[in-house]
Amino acid sequence: MKKIVPYILLTLIVIMGFWFRLKGISTNHSFWADEAGVAGIAKYVLSGKISIMAAIKLAGMNYQPLNLIVSAIGIKLFGPTEWSTRIMTVIVNSLGIIFAYLVAKKLSNQSGGILSAFLFAFSQINLANATQAKPYAMLETFLLMIIYLLLVLTSRKKNSLLIHFAIIILLILSSLIHIIGIFFWLPYLYLIFQKMKKKWALIIIASGLTAAFLARSTIINLYTLYDKYAYFYNNLTYLRELLWKNYGFILLPAIFGLLISWKKNKNLILGLFIWIFVLLFFWNFRSYSHNIRYLVPLFGLLFVFFGIFWSHVGAKLFNKKSWIVCILVAAILYLGGNKIVRKPLIYYTPNSDLIDVQTADYKTAFNLIKRKFPNYKSLAFFNDIGDAQLYYLDKISDAYFMKDFGNSAPSIHPIDHKIVYKNLQQFLQEKSKYKRGLLFVEDWESLLPDDIKQYAKNNMKLEIDVKGLSVAEINDQWPLKVYSWGL
Repeated sequence: MKKIVPYILLTLIVIMGFWFRLKGISTNHSFWADEAGVAGIAKYVLSGKISIMAAIKLAGMNYQPLNLIVSAIGIKLFGPTEWSTRIMTVIVNSLGIIFAYLVAKKLSNQSGGILSAFLFAFSQINLANATQAKPYAMLETFLLMIIYLLLVLTSRKKNSLLIHFAIIILLILSSLIHIIGIFFWLPYLYLIFQKMKKKWALIIIASGLTAAFLARSTIINLYTLYDKYAYFYNNLTYLRELLWKNYGFILLPAIFGLLISWKKNKNLILGLFIWIFVLLFFWNFRSYSHNIRYLVPLFGLLFVFFGIFWSHVGAKLFNKKSWIVCILVAAILYLGGNKIVRKPLIYYTPNSDLIDVQTADYKTAFNLIKRKFPNYKSLAFFNDIGDAQLYYLDKISDAYFMKDFGNSAPSIHPIDHKIVYKNLQQFLQEKSKYKRGLLFVEDWESLLPDDIKQYAKNNMKLEIDVKGLSVAEINDQWPLKVYSWGL
């Protein structure tokens, strides 16, 4: 019975974790901009308007080609709905619950594995990201799968080509689904260099060449970020707010869990420290935005080592009966509800820690445009980035308007090659070319220049006003407005 109970608990956690995730995509609530951008390109590929290779070369797709393919497969199998493009993320991240258990069990015991699986399954940040059509929650699972295989590899006296092959496949998938997956090569390469023998030189060379091929110019883009070769950002304030203020109760035990695990597998833990350092360096100093989603794989790791720490404490306090402490900690987390979701919801906000996603109701706004203006295709249409328009409206913008960030000269949009204008004067000149048209406004601190927003409020007719996503919390609303001229 003692042997069966942990597996019964794990099975229940996996089933419930999958149900929580599935519930979160059940209402087909609106995409946010990045989700819609990928899904929109996927629709274009499936309709034959653009080839898959041409789509991958686009500016928004070249750092996540496999995510584009996954979205296209979902749409092909289940139709063009939000559910169909989010389901693969739900499935893959649900598998991560199992690997959170396996990694923690390998480095501690079954009790640590159950606690890690519980935290992975029901954490707010995981549920929010696992219910989006984005690759970060899938990357979280891939990382744990890679770590588990590395643990299996290091526990064997003889190296296994099959395990190396599986790890390299997962590393390639990670690198292709999003550019930050390239960093997953670091623990693996460090580990095999530590254990290197002449007969493994070919594997190392092949791994390095594969990583270099996948990185190509994209790794340069990641480092330079929008051609800013010298300028460094500083997101340390946001990192402190996120990891210490919001997740200090997870972070501190996880750090001790890492240190405890050092004794069992020094080379792997050191490789993970290298990966963490590189990830946080880029997030802090090279990323133009403090997007939490880039850190989702790190949170998966923190949840695992959190479980490892408390299983170690339990074993010390109760003569190896670590399950007592692990069950108690899980109960406290669940009853407290801090960063833990206690019942399945139709929507999990990604903005519970820091503002990460502009979760506006693009779906409703564009559907209202279609209903109110059946002839919308004959009207001029102005927007800023237009990602959501790509999916929800069968019409590309006639012109884009974005803040200049120091360069007011018009530029070319990287996806549909329309002109991107930068200020009110250019807007008025472009508007004068069309007798009738619509201006789509994200009514927050968005990319649309503020002087254009103010002009629209004072001089144009407000046609549509969508206050926010109906399933979102009242303090997480992102209003959208549509103004017209000549109608």
